[in-house]
Amino acid sequence: MESTVFNITERTEKGRKVRMKGEIPGIIYGHSLDKTIPCKITNRELINLLGVKSSVLSLNLNGKTESCVLKEVQRDPFGNIVHLDFQQVKEGDSVKLKVPVKFIGIESLDSRKLLLDDIIAEVQLQGHPNEMPEHIEVDVTNLEHGAQILGKDLAIPANLKADISADDVVARIGSLISVAVESDETEEETAQ
Repeated sequence: MESTVFNITERTEKGRKVRMKGEIPGIIYGHSLDKTIPCKITNRELINLLGVKSSVLSLNLNGKTESCVLKEVQRDPFGNIVHLDFQQVKEGDSVKLKVPVKFIGIESLDSRKLLLDDIIAEVQLQGHPNEMPEHIEVDVTNLEHGAQILGKDLAIPANLKADISADDVVARIGSLISVAVESDETEEETAQ
């Protein structure tokens, strides 16, 4: 489990009032909790928390350390974080987490005038929180025009279950030239 402990405090005020004070509201929930716990975190602690590589976080709430996973980060239309949802986890718990798909080698596609059309940006995985990867890496360096990346091509650890089927299209490789031709044709049709 993650060794860094992040300080959060229980809150009684509404989320809007918390945000006006420059803090971020959140909640902690879990099977072993009697009820959902409203909480808040300072911006400094949030920045540190978001920089952690582990999926399991240690939160100090009222002098007691809780092991949690960050289930959801809610943002406003401008991208500012407005609310956090934490799920408490105990040893042996199984959780569902959305893990981003990270494409590497895009520079190689760019140099060959190819375009990556990523259809699925994240995959929901279920399993023990300590076994969750930070992201699922896909190398697109040597792919050619028309290639597809399917669910079965993702390197998902065997001990985790994914909500994606083997035939789901994760991404396609297209050509910048064909995109330009299609947009020119669309403009001509609109002008007529």
